[in-house]
Amino acid sequence: MEALRSLGGGPAAGSMGPAMDAVSAREPSSSEPLMIELQNGRYVRVKGSAADGEAAPISLSKDSSAELSRVAAATASPILPAAVLIFHDGHRIEVHDYSIANGSLYARGDFYTDGYWNKKIDLANLDVAQTQQANLDRNVKFVLPASPNEVITRP
Repeated sequence: MEALRSLGGGPAAGSMGPAMDAVSAREPSSSEPLMIELQNGRYVRVKGSAADGEAAPISLSKDSSAELSRVAAATASPILPAAVLIFHDGHRIEVHDYSIANGSLYARGDFYTDGYWNKKIDLANLDVAQTQQANLDRNVKFVLPASPNEVITRP
């Protein structure tokens, strides 16, 4: 094989040709990760990034930290008081998050505090007049669907 290369004028056995020689002549690439960021509508390379597996330090200006706190306050949902459901047999339960559709109330809870993830309660099992009065006394908005195809949700 080497004899054929030498006859054909090809590269020597240890060389891959002029293209590879040019590549190997360049400086070796660093193992540092490349971080690119969008700044003022342009993508720029960010220098001084953290090593692999480490968090890059973030320095916030007063304006950006105020903006972050404003956004966090705007996205935080207000805690609503629980709605009280009173059944015909007299027992009561409180639900924070529910939907009413097709004659059923679907309550979403936290298993660790409420004992269920999802609970289906037929509206026929509720004492609706007492439920509405109890929620009115507590200043909690409890709305029932006006028609069979209406869906009520409470976050």
